[in-house]
Amino acid sequence: MSGVVVLGGAGGIGSAVVRALSAEGRRVAVVDIAPPPADRTGVPWIRGDATDPAVIGAAFDALGSVTGLVHCLLSEHRAPFAEQTTDALRRVLDVGAVSALEPLQQLVARAGGRPCAAVLVSSIHAGLAWGGQAPYAMAKAALEALGRAAAVELGPRGLRCNVVRPGFVMVPRNEHRWRDAATRDALTGVQPLGELAQPDDIARVIAFLLGDQARLVSGETVTVDGAMTAALPEPTG
Repeated sequence: MSGVVVLGGAGGIGSAVVRALSAEGRRVAVVDIAPPPADRTGVPWIRGDATDPAVIGAAFDALGSVTGLVHCLLSEHRAPFAEQTTDALRRVLDVGAVSALEPLQQLVARAGGRPCAAVLVSSIHAGLAWGGQAPYAMAKAALEALGRAAAVELGPRGLRCNVVRPGFVMVPRNEHRWRDAATRDALTGVQPLGELAQPDDIARVIAFLLGDQARLVSGETVTVDGAMTAALPEPTG
């Protein structure tokens, strides 16, 4: 079975994707600046900067045959809008969006006309605004635009490219929020389904989009947020 390169495989969603794909018998290679965890034996782990084409090439080389790609990279610069800088903005955009260009190009080139699939992990921030998060929101919006362009322009060469847009997910980077009972109750209260997403919930959607059952799904953005952004934020009564 051909392999899947996972960019950002050490993160909360990324590590769940590695588990889900491995459980399906897919061969996986990971790119991350973090070292591999102890339970990731047998998974090629390329430790380096995913904005470096050489690092990306090493991940593809580690698997040989690759027909899948998952982009789980992110960067942030949390600051009020008036205090943001162009340097910080460019770095967040480079990591969060520009870094997907080279891997998508390599995926299609190495697939050599065979069907291949990519999933880019965005965020509901791509379509909303939250104080202090302008660079992150911009990067995710740009990533979604890149995914649509890839689906249209590279579709004739065999690529399916989709975006998954999670809402709040219980990952380690925001553990301080969901561990606090009051904050967790508030977050759950704006979820019509009344349940916060686990990383595995997002990983299962990604695995589906990579698989043959989604063979005609391309150019789509799939929101996984328990209908949180579908609710009209208007007081009742």
